[in-house]
Amino acid sequence: MGEKDVLQAALLKRAIGYEYEEKKIIADKNGKPQKIEVYHKHVPPDIAAIREIISEKKKGRWNK
Repeated sequence: MGEKDVLQAALLKRAIGYEYEEKKIIADKNGKPQKIEVYHKHVPPDIAAIREIISEKKKGRWNK
């Protein structure tokens, strides 16, 4: 996968939105880990990324 493909994949991911997992380590007063909390986060679609893809497609520079 070339650099252009990686950039297009990242822009597409941003345009359609995605989910990711975030972990928070809870420690006691001595700093020892006691618990790990897992959160599922959602990143909504990005309008600027959508506009950029549309613009690139119109110019014929989008190859996906």
